[in-house]
Amino acid sequence: LRGDDMREYLKKALRRLPLLAATLSAAALIVAMPSVSAAGVKKGLLICASSAVPSLYPFCVLSAFFVRSGLCGYLGKFLEKPVRVLFALPGSAGAAACMSFVAGYPVGVGMTAALFSDGRISQSDAQRMTLFCVNAGPAFVIGGVGAGMLGSVRAGVTIFVSLTLASLTLGVLTRFIPHNETDAHAAPAISSLPLSRALTEAVADGTKNMISICAWIVMFACAAQYIPLLRLPDWASLLLGCTLEVTGGCASAAGVFNIPAIAAVLGWGGVSVHCQIMRHIKTCGTPLPYFFCARLVCAALAALFCEGLLRLFPCPVNTVSLGSVGAPQMFSFSAPAAFAMLLSGAMLILELDTNEKKC
Repeated sequence: LRGDDMREYLKKALRRLPLLAATLSAAALIVAMPSVSAAGVKKGLLICASSAVPSLYPFCVLSAFFVRSGLCGYLGKFLEKPVRVLFALPGSAGAAACMSFVAGYPVGVGMTAALFSDGRISQSDAQRMTLFCVNAGPAFVIGGVGAGMLGSVRAGVTIFVSLTLASLTLGVLTRFIPHNETDAHAAPAISSLPLSRALTEAVADGTKNMISICAWIVMFACAAQYIPLLRLPDWASLLLGCTLEVTGGCASAAGVFNIPAIAAVLGWGGVSVHCQIMRHIKTCGTPLPYFFCARLVCAALAALFCEGLLRLFPCPVNTVSLGSVGAPQMFSFSAPAAFAMLLSGAMLILELDTNEKKC
């Protein structure tokens, strides 16, 4: 290499040193404590086998079949008016939005990316949809979090309604993000594959998506096993767990966080979920600052709606903590705090460089 090329190479290599150090440290940790990583992998596989695959796989296949068979286009004809009025989106986008509320976190965004790839929605439509079509499904929220972790089906229903209202509100707000009006109001063409081919491709796509989801679940379950080794304060470990992985985070927060705070955790979704849908977000070209700000806004809205519903319909829950944190009052919900989070998320979106690609 010449002198200039060598200097440029060294600069790039130096920028990679922190990443190299982190990778080598992780490898050394796994080698030094294989039992910890093994326990995490087993836990992740158990979550996949007992929860993720049974609840998500059928919807992964079904959502792909909706797109491949052209059913989205026909269903879009019925949803055209309400979807345009609420979200300024074409009717075919309504099927993906509905699926995101029914099926759970990754399915709605995956269906959105498929609609965009098939040319049924514009890129600006797809980008705005990825901001609010990321939702926890009713089976997980009502059955897993409500009945299983909080000991109250009613609490699960309250949280799910709060999350739905938060996502719908966020969807309405996205119509004010600058976008191509011509594309957003273009009527999508209805085209379909033969039934046998549509089903075959749907199963293949659903299986591929499910494998990717399970891989991220296992990886984050493994990483979560090492959090206690960081010797963080209990409250910091709990916050880190809730930020990284929603299932384990909610289980640890039950009895420590109040119900609106748990709704906020579910509204955020966890970095594990974000990684599961990241390839779909990149397919749609959504700017990552928009996406993460939207998750913060959704978390704040979910907490606010949940607090309001609980004032109208009080709901006692199991107060026995599943974790080891001993300061429940530290994580009590605060409406001003949620409003501040909501305001800061909106300000971050408004402060993004106007020269960047818009949704």
